[in-house]
Amino acid sequence: MTFIARWGPKGFLTSPTKIVPFNGFSTSLALKADSENDTSGTNPTNTRGRELRPISFETTYFAAAGVDPRAQVEEWESLLGQSHPLYIGEKRFGPAKMKLTAVSTSEVQMTATGKWISCKVAMTLEEYSEGKTSALVDSKGNKAAAPSNPTSGGGSARAQKATSNYKATIAAKKAAMDATASKSDKAQKKVSNWARQKNDG
Repeated sequence: MTFIARWGPKGFLTSPTKIVPFNGFSTSLALKADSENDTSGTNPTNTRGRELRPISFETTYFAAAGVDPRAQVEEWESLLGQSHPLYIGEKRFGPAKMKLTAVSTSEVQMTATGKWISCKVAMTLEEYSEGKTSALVDSKGNKAAAPSNPTSGGGSARAQKATSNYKATIAAKKAAMDATASKSDKAQKKVSNWARQKNDG
């Protein structure tokens, strides 16, 4: 059996006994740019990456073409959130895995007893990524450095140094205040002694 396209357990084909068309295929690829505000007069640093690739397509299920339209809709909806490669012809298209993110059903035709005769189903896939975004790279194609972790060894050392500097500053201020207080006490003692001597005289 030759498929027009396949994604996971679902396939699109045209055969003497079954017809499942593959229509409305669309996709896009876009860059993602991040910039930092810089007021020093130099150009801001731009970090470039790639947005996750979206893919959408649709099909129409006909009971007369050998399928159960309602059962097909229920099967698609049960696959929501799953990730599989998308094959068009015999070749994979796009990333290694595409996640099913949306299923939309419309144009449902029924008999007088509620049996589905036909329906249109639109599917949306998105590139699967553990981190939800593709790895960012700079303008030269190099991977951007990951932000430093404040709990890492480097961050801990900086925090300890800052704490030591703060303690040293507090100690210096306390010593200065003690010295000032000592001078003030000596001056008061001199005034008291002078007053006593004057009264005795």
